[in-house]
Amino acid sequence: MKSWLESFLIALSMYSAIPVKCLNWTKKNLRHAMLFFPVVGILCAAGTALLWMICQLLHCKALLFAVLAVTGMVFLTGGIHLDGFCDTADALYSRRPQEEKLRILKDPNCGPFAVFSVILVFLLQTAAYDTLYTANSLSICGLLAGGFWISRCLSGFSVTRFSCAPTSSLAKTFGENAGKHVSLGLMLELSAAAVCLLVFYRWIALILLGLSGVLFWGYYRMQKKQFGGMTGDLAGFFLVICETVWLLITALLGGVLL
Repeated sequence: MKSWLESFLIALSMYSAIPVKCLNWTKKNLRHAMLFFPVVGILCAAGTALLWMICQLLHCKALLFAVLAVTGMVFLTGGIHLDGFCDTADALYSRRPQEEKLRILKDPNCGPFAVFSVILVFLLQTAAYDTLYTANSLSICGLLAGGFWISRCLSGFSVTRFSCAPTSSLAKTFGENAGKHVSLGLMLELSAAAVCLLVFYRWIALILLGLSGVLFWGYYRMQKKQFGGMTGDLAGFFLVICETVWLLITALLGGVLL
């Protein structure tokens, strides 16, 4: 039981900004840490729902809620996935050879492609949150929770099952220590969430799950062709894209299909 708790604390310390302390970064603890990665998504969903209720009580405008929701996710996750998104955007848009793209991924400096890419993501997410808040249906948070959970299940699965790029460090650390049962566990977590989403949200859940699968397939091909394997930055890039598309489709079709 202690080992599982320490694995949970490792996941929180790595993938959120919640102040936790875990000193036992052993192979045994790292082995199961990825299983708790989707739990961080539930914390994101809970934070969004709490913010929604507070803004409703204070009669806040939709735009203020949207800005606070996007900002809140950055603070809650510590921006770790956005960092990977920005690095990957710089590498992809550089259109350089594979070796140069891998070098750009490791470069701590932020290029112009990263800046306009993350601005675009923030604009799209803000517009989507604004639309959802205007619809005034707190039940939509359950669907958003599914997006936070599914994107992390798929991102974690890629870390544990995709071949790592030569320059990968963090992804390689978690991937090497995670056995096949961790990959299976993530797929079971994903399947359970998918069933719940289909039961409660039906057609829109089916569309969202299908799009997530398409994005994951595109991500698999991209990391293999453009970078020669997985890195932690690429996993973060996929997570941001998947969450943003999930949020956008929920905003666009939620009022029609819910």
